Amino acid sequence: MVTNSRHYAALSSALELVIKIEEGISLDIPSDLIAMDIRQCILHLSEVTGNISTDDLLGNIFGSFCIGK
Repeated sequence: MVTNSRHYAALSSALELVIKIEEGISLDIPSDLIAMDIRQCILHLSEVTGNISTDDLLGNIFGSFCIGK
């Protein structure tokens, strides 16, 4: 049971991507294209779990601070 609407949206998006990934695998879509969908799915799942990726952290640091000036 999901009670948070933001989590529900993230999980719904992740499910759509899982279905797309399964279809891509069955159609022999190149693995680099499938990997993009897998990464996006992981990002949606991390919205629920609260995991922060290195890219998110670096983006926040460089977006919030003036480094090297």
